[in-house]
Amino acid sequence: MQINGIQFLRFVAVLLVVGSHVVLEIWRRMGDHGDFHYLHVAGGHGVDIFFVISGFVITISTLKMVGNGGAAAAWLFCKRRLIRIVPMYWLYTGLKAVLVIAVGSKAFSAGLAPGYLVSSLLFWPTTNPNGNHLPLLESGWTLSYEMLFYASFAVAIWRNWAPLRFSLLALGIVFLLGQIDDMPLALSFFGRTLLFEFLLGGMIARLWVRQVPVHQAVAPLLLLAASLLLFVFPMQHVDRLIGEGLPAAMLVASAVWLDRYAGVRRFAGYFKLLGDASYSIYLSHGLLVPVLVIVAQKVGIHNRVAVFLVGVAGALALGCVLYLCLEKPVTDWLNRRYTARKPVTVRATPA
Repeated sequence: MQINGIQFLRFVAVLLVVGSHVVLEIWRRMGDHGDFHYLHVAGGHGVDIFFVISGFVITISTLKMVGNGGAAAAWLFCKRRLIRIVPMYWLYTGLKAVLVIAVGSKAFSAGLAPGYLVSSLLFWPTTNPNGNHLPLLESGWTLSYEMLFYASFAVAIWRNWAPLRFSLLALGIVFLLGQIDDMPLALSFFGRTLLFEFLLGGMIARLWVRQVPVHQAVAPLLLLAASLLLFVFPMQHVDRLIGEGLPAAMLVASAVWLDRYAGVRRFAGYFKLLGDASYSIYLSHGLLVPVLVIVAQKVGIHNRVAVFLVGVAGALALGCVLYLCLEKPVTDWLNRRYTARKPVTVRATPA
């Protein structure tokens, strides 16, 4: 069952991320004149919202596998997640690799190292030529966290262990190892409390599935508190899990419980396409935004607010087109081909 509130929050999350990156592109090409700083900082919250949503969705989608797992169930889970994530990520990473090689890039003046490209494709933490721990398609850094979370769930399903408890243990061990000095990048990269935002989403899912009674005033209050903590009175100088992860979890919880109201559900439903297309928008906007900003300037748009609006609206619109024309048909075909139940053939026997 699809929850319209979750789809709406997917749109909100990708809107925040895109807006933040459009601001960076404007600063890079038009200079930083002290504006848009709020939008740039607020945009980072989109990642936290995405992580909590992911934890919620994965927990819900694997409920039937809990206690009924094994190797086959774990492999089915892996296939579904790989089909959801990998093809589009490889496509956009490959497209950027072609552009870097064919057109050139200041960041890759020495060329595109094969090892760096392979690490990027395999979600393995790596370092770009600028010294940042980012893959070739920069937005893909979050997918390394996603894959680690999926791996913990896959092991739990395989062994018939409680997924959330096992994930807490597994991610906790990885996090602690990441705190040790001079650890390999593959471990130190994950030494951030961001990891545990998935589990916050999982906890919300468990409460929702168990139909824990929630007073009708709780959801609006959570929405108000989350909005204030994220966008009006952000908690600075505290760990990200506290300052951004918990408010993001409150936002997701409010969206889930507000979905019971027809009016809210109907309003959120208007953003279903943008929620569905959020992954395509997320992956493609890094390639589209620079082009959109350049085109806006070429056609004579030099007002920074107007350029911002062109960048955001263009990235959202083109991302929806890419979803409808590319991601959805490819993902649907792969799911039919590799995850659909095979029909059982009944052979007739002589009477």
